[in-house]
Amino acid sequence: MKVDVMTRGFLNRKLLYRPKLSAAIILHRNNWGGEVGMQRWLGGALAVGCAIAALPVFAQSAERRPNILLVVLDDAGFMDFGAYGSDTRTPTIDALNLTGAQFARYYSTPLCGPSRAALMTGLDPHLVGAGTLTEVLTDEMRQLPAYSMTWRDDQATIASMLKAEGYQTFISGKWGIGDIGANLPHRFGFDRSWVMDSTGSDNYSDKPYLPFYTEVPWYEDGERVPLPDDFYSSRDIVDRMIGYVDQADPGKPFFGFVSFMAVHMPVQAPIEYIDGYNGVFDAGWDVMREQRLQRAIELGLVPETTVLPTPAVGSRPWASLSAEEKAYWARAMQVNAGMMEAADFHLGRLLDHLEARGVLDDTIVIVTSDNGPEYNTLGKTSPEPMRSFEQAWMAYEGWDTDVDNLGLRGSMAAIGQEWASVSAAPLHLFKFNATEGGVRVPLVISGPGVAPVGLVGGRAQVADLTPTMLDLAGIPFAANAFTGRSLKPMLTGAADGVYGEDDAFAIEVSGNAALYRGDWKITKTLDPLGDGSWRLYDIGSDPGETNDLSAQQPDLFREMIAEYDAYAAEMGVFELAPGESARKQANINALKKTAVNYWYLLAPVLGVLAVLAFGAVRLIRLAFRRRAAA
Repeated sequence: MKVDVMTRGFLNRKLLYRPKLSAAIILHRNNWGGEVGMQRWLGGALAVGCAIAALPVFAQSAERRPNILLVVLDDAGFMDFGAYGSDTRTPTIDALNLTGAQFARYYSTPLCGPSRAALMTGLDPHLVGAGTLTEVLTDEMRQLPAYSMTWRDDQATIASMLKAEGYQTFISGKWGIGDIGANLPHRFGFDRSWVMDSTGSDNYSDKPYLPFYTEVPWYEDGERVPLPDDFYSSRDIVDRMIGYVDQADPGKPFFGFVSFMAVHMPVQAPIEYIDGYNGVFDAGWDVMREQRLQRAIELGLVPETTVLPTPAVGSRPWASLSAEEKAYWARAMQVNAGMMEAADFHLGRLLDHLEARGVLDDTIVIVTSDNGPEYNTLGKTSPEPMRSFEQAWMAYEGWDTDVDNLGLRGSMAAIGQEWASVSAAPLHLFKFNATEGGVRVPLVISGPGVAPVGLVGGRAQVADLTPTMLDLAGIPFAANAFTGRSLKPMLTGAADGVYGEDDAFAIEVSGNAALYRGDWKITKTLDPLGDGSWRLYDIGSDPGETNDLSAQQPDLFREMIAEYDAYAAEMGVFELAPGESARKQANINALKKTAVNYWYLLAPVLGVLAVLAFGAVRLIRLAFRRRAAA
C-alpha cells in the first residue's frame, strides 16, 4: 500500500514532456542500492511525505504568516537530487517535491557569491557590488561599484524585509558574500547567525581548502567563534538552526536560512554514507552520463530532442584510465553522493523537529543550489605548473588524497570535470560557466500557499526567490523593487510562467555570460573551456547547447547581443580582455596570496637564489676580467 501511495504521487505529476516509463521503472532505474536501499528511500520519503501531507495548499492562517525555511546546497548539479534522477538518495527533498513544485528551468549564476547576493536581495549581483568572487577579481574590477565586495549599511535583504514585518530571522552555514567579514549577516537583518564567511572549507574543521587563506573564519552574531572538536558541517549546521528555532518566540513566524557546505569541495562524509554507494559509480562517467540523459527525458525534465553535448576540453574517456585511477575516481563520486545524502538526512532531522513542535504545517520549504557542479580539483587535474604548486601546498598543509582515506577527516577530494558533467547532465559544462550546466540547477518549493503542481517548465531565476518569499508571506512590495519576479502564480497553478516570450533576463560572472528570451539563449564561454564567442541556441529543443543557430537567425542573434550589451552597460559589467578568464585570474591571485601568506617559507628559498645569483654575477665578471687581461 505504501508503494502504491508513492507511485501515485509520481504519476500524478504534471510533466512538461510525456514520460515513457512508469514511476516504478523510473525508481528502479535510479539504482537506489538494491532492496535495502529502496526500502530506505521509500521509508524516508513516506515518513517526511506523511509529515507534510496535511499542508494547507491554498489557504494560510489568518492569525499569522507562514514560517519560511530556505535551504541551499552548495555546487549541486541539475540532476543531483533524487527527484531529478540522481543516483544519490535524497528522500527528504524528494518528499517535498511530491507536495509542491519542481522547477525544470530555474537559473542561478555560475558562482556562489553572486548567486547568494541575488538570493538575499532579489537584485542582480552587480547592483549590490557582488558581480563575481573575491578570489577572481582583477585590480581594475576592484575599482568599480559592481565589484566593490562590500555592502552599504542600509542594504536591504530578504531577512531585513521579513524582520520588518515581525519575522524572527536565522541563518546557519555558509555565507560567502563579498570580502570576508565585510558583509556579515547580523548587520543585514538576521537576529541570529552562525556562519562560515568564505567560499568553502574543510567539513571537519576550519582548515582552508585553497592557498588564498591560512584560516577560515566562523562567526556567531558577528563575533569570531571556534568550532567544536567533533565538528561535521551538515550535522552542526542543522543543529544550530534547531537551537535557534527552539529559542524563538513561538508566537511569531520565523525565516530560517540553512546554507549547507555540501557538496562543495573538499567533498567529505562519514564512512557509512560513502560505503553506501559501493559499486554504484563503477560503470564510469561515460556510461552514466548517457544514463542520466535517458532518465532526464523519462522524468520530463528535458525534451526527447535533447542531445548530449561533446565532453569538455580535456575530458578523459573512462576506458583510458588504469584500474587504480578508476577506483580512485569512482570512490570520489561515492564521497560526493554520500555527502549529499548526509545533508539530506540532516535536513530531514530539522523537518522532523519542526513537526514535533507543531510548526511544519505552517512552514514553506525551499530547496535549491547556488550554481552548477564544481569541476576543478586540487593536485589532480590542474595543468602544470599549477598542479605541482597545488600538490606542494597540500603537502605542507597536511591534505591527504589517498584513496583509502578519501572523503574522511583530512582528505582533499573533488569529483573533477568528468563527473561534474554527469551531475549537470544532460546539460553543457558546469560551475564557472554560463552554459546550462553551470547555471540551471534544481529548485523545489513546498508548503502553505503552494499547490502540488509537480514539474513546472516556466523560466525562473535566483533573483525571483526574494519577491516570491515576500509574496507567499502576504507582504506587499513594489514590482520594480527587484530584478526578479514573484513565482507565486506558478506555485499556485494560476500560470505556467511569469516571463513572457519577449521578456529577457541576463547572467554574467567574470566574462562568462548568457541572455535568455523565451526559449532562445545567447551565451559565451571564456578560456579554458570556450573561445569567448557568442552563440545562439534554442533551449526549448536543445538544452544541451549542441546546435548553434546564430547563422540561421542573424537578426535575432544581433537583437539579443544588443540586449545583452544594454544589460551589461546598466549593470556596470567589466569586460575582460581577450585571453583573460576567471580561472586564469584565480591562479594569479592564488600565487600572490601564497607569497604573502607563506613568506616565511619563501624567504629562505629566495635568499638562496639571491646568493646563487650574486655568485653567478661575480663569476661572470671574473671571467670577463681574465679574458680582457689575456
